[in-house]
Amino acid sequence: MYLRRNKVRCGESRRTYLSIAHNVWWSGEGNRRAQSRPIVVASFGVEDNVDIELARELVQVVEKCAPKFATKRGEGKAATMRIAQEVRKIEPFLKALASRKLNLSQHLPPHPERFAILEALIRDRLAEPTAGAREDEILDSLKARFEVA
Repeated sequence: MYLRRNKVRCGESRRTYLSIAHNVWWSGEGNRRAQSRPIVVASFGVEDNVDIELARELVQVVEKCAPKFATKRGEGKAATMRIAQEVRKIEPFLKALASRKLNLSQHLPPHPERFAILEALIRDRLAEPTAGAREDEILDSLKARFEVA
């Protein structure tokens, strides 16, 4: 998995969107040859609103915490789509963690402790993906979790 930058034209200006993606080999319809194509696992939104360094760390944590599916040769696309389906359930949570508005990187300790905290947060959210999907609920749950710790 990697942090994907997708540049999009919006009228006269250009915007860059960040997302978590994974490349998978698959062939198109007809006799097209197989080629590597990105599958977006989760979106962070517009680059201007995202803490890029924290987003990179979140990509590593999501890759480590994402569900693992046994695959055979040629089944990479299906397995990646199933992983994306699970991770998209916590996409609002990931967006909130990576947002510059929350400024979480200022409040977290430096790496390796930061990685362990992010891993615990994402593992908990993947275990219960439906809890608090709105941004204010996510922020409240994070504040409550850090007050307890």
